[in-house]
Amino acid sequence: MGWIIISLLLPIFTPFLFYWVLKGFAFPSAPKVIQMIKDGQLGWVGAGFACSTLYEIFEPGTDKAMSMEAGAGYAIGAAIVFLCASSVIAAVGTMLPVAYPKPANVIWGKHYQIIIKSVGLTAASALLYGLVHYGIVGVRML
Repeated sequence: MGWIIISLLLPIFTPFLFYWVLKGFAFPSAPKVIQMIKDGQLGWVGAGFACSTLYEIFEPGTDKAMSMEAGAGYAIGAAIVFLCASSVIAAVGTMLPVAYPKPANVIWGKHYQIIIKSVGLTAASALLYGLVHYGIVGVRML
């Protein structure tokens, strides 16, 4: 449980925690929470999870012998795809920021596509990271 909190939940929710702490101070233009993630910023978190997944596969960090399983190639491939896609989403969001507030005549899901994609990729990267960490996919102890 501690690994889940430190490795998965903390990177995702710490910026929101500090947002709510700093919101108590009188900033001239306090942004809305959606402005923190509307341009794909969670893509960086997803990329970090994908990098951590690859690191955990290749450097398991234990004195015990580790063995690559048949699914390791799929886990490595998925981590590389998640890393590249998350990085592209984060970079594109930086170059092409989404208008806020949303125009009245546009559907929310259509306007904020990049949020949906970055949340999905971050969740997929986190899931893969957890599966590799707990030895369900990729590597196992001998």
